[in-house]
Amino acid sequence: MGVKKIIITSCKGGVGKSTIAANLGLRLAQNGHKTLLVDCDFGIRSLDLILGAEDRVVFDIRDVAIRGVEFSRAVISDNRSPLLDFCAAPAGECQAIEPSLFRATINRVAEEHGYEYILLDTPGDEGDTFTMAASAAESALIISTMLPTSIRAAEKTGVAVAEAGITNQRLIINCFDFTTKPPPGQASVLEIVDKTYLQLIGIIPYDSRLPELQLKGGLIDELPGTNTAAAFANIAQRLTGRNIPLFTSFRGINRKNLMKHILSTRPV
Repeated sequence: MGVKKIIITSCKGGVGKSTIAANLGLRLAQNGHKTLLVDCDFGIRSLDLILGAEDRVVFDIRDVAIRGVEFSRAVISDNRSPLLDFCAAPAGECQAIEPSLFRATINRVAEEHGYEYILLDTPGDEGDTFTMAASAAESALIISTMLPTSIRAAEKTGVAVAEAGITNQRLIINCFDFTTKPPPGQASVLEIVDKTYLQLIGIIPYDSRLPELQLKGGLIDELPGTNTAAAFANIAQRLTGRNIPLFTSFRGINRKNLMKHILSTRPV
């Protein structure tokens, strides 16, 4: 199997791209797939914080591509899995790497180190670093929440990703509230799929414990048995080609409320 290079993206900030990249990377690694996380959010890097690796960063992906630093000096092995590695973005303001050079760097790293999955975490815009990251990817996971601004951004992102030459696109709906019925006027899941023109690969429920975990570098493995953990497990399985029903291993779901979220709702 060749390496799969995937951008985790949205042209809107605050939808959970980095959180999803980190936790999905961990799930892939725990499933036996050698995985590399690359932070492409230059200047506002956050993956090192989410992974609890900020004190271990010495070199970054720009050092590898432009300064010729050996990748082995820039890569950080995650303590939770021997199959999960991470390479940071530069911390200060700097220019993006020229796309052809970035693509060549990622391809070289993939070949030399035997990665099966490379997840590229992008910034919340369509600037040069987005173009850089997209140049090295063959597929995209586009992130949206249930908010109208986020849904519109997901639609726009799908167009930008297609213009970058990536036609294999999937939608993840993040911070989904299963516990209450949808408020009047909120788009349903089917409406989000229709508006974004994206195929759904997973729905991640909101869990207030996850951002609390991130403050100390914790990931989804510290929330075993939860629906949020099940959601990441399901998406990781689907990325490997398995046909996993949408809510496999979810517990305590109010099916009536769930169907209201999924089926079309009439705006007031």
